Amino acid sequence: MLDIIDSHIHLWSPETIVPPWVREVPELNQSFGLNEWRQAAGTSEDFRLAGAVYVEIDAAQQDREAENRLAFSVANDPSNPVMGAVVAASLSDGDIADQLRPWLGERGLKGVRQVLHIPPCPRGLCVEPVFIANLKTLGSLGLAFDACMRPGELDDLARAAEAAPETVIVLDHAGNPGDGFLKEGAGSLALADWLQGIERLAACDNVFCKISGMTLPEHASPEISQGAIDALVDRFGDDRVMFASNFPVNQLGTASRAWIDFLISATHRRGTTWQTRFFGENAARAYRLDD
Repeated sequence: MLDIIDSHIHLWSPETIVPPWVREVPELNQSFGLNEWRQAAGTSEDFRLAGAVYVEIDAAQQDREAENRLAFSVANDPSNPVMGAVVAASLSDGDIADQLRPWLGERGLKGVRQVLHIPPCPRGLCVEPVFIANLKTLGSLGLAFDACMRPGELDDLARAAEAAPETVIVLDHAGNPGDGFLKEGAGSLALADWLQGIERLAACDNVFCKISGMTLPEHASPEISQGAIDALVDRFGDDRVMFASNFPVNQLGTASRAWIDFLISATHRRGTTWQTRFFGENAARAYRLDD
């Protein structure tokens, strides 16, 4: 049986914290906890959910402290599968060590995310001097940086990764190539800028790629969809790709069980040892989940 570490889950509840953007999406404006995460994956003789990484939810600034407390309470509870947390912080403003100081003693702290694909974040933000300095600091603290980027700006992230080679950078959702990726393949002309960025990022040994955040097209060729996944895996290599569900946001596109089944099938030919790395071991290494 395949043990899966889901490297990207979100949890929220209207009774505690709901990020502002969720209030505009009725399908998501409800409670999503670990029980819902398990139910979305279902039961199978082929796999079991063995662990998870909590990723910040882009909460309102005034809710970040409360979100962190909730995240660490979950990550520090041995009775549940959450093995660590990636919290929100700004690498583009101030000293990242000062921002994280209240949480540096938390064993569950594994990384930081700053969402970079939203309107307030201009192009090139991640190559500004203060951002690079803070990115290097994360590496010295043993923390990863999760990057959620616009597909046409991956080259900027590659420049940042090259400037901070000691920091693990985890590319969320394969750089957000869009629905055309699984329908048309990585060679689509519309994805030329994205692919150029992917190739430069893949050349950086400190960059990992989460394969997530995609919607399986209804009438696409299975060969094209599998070929698109192969294009990512072949570029990043066996040890720097990882499974992620993006629960519960994935409920808007391809839900957890369908995504798990697709990726198990698409990677079957690579063998069980490879799948063990992809579905768990690579995430554990990138986030130092065993530390």
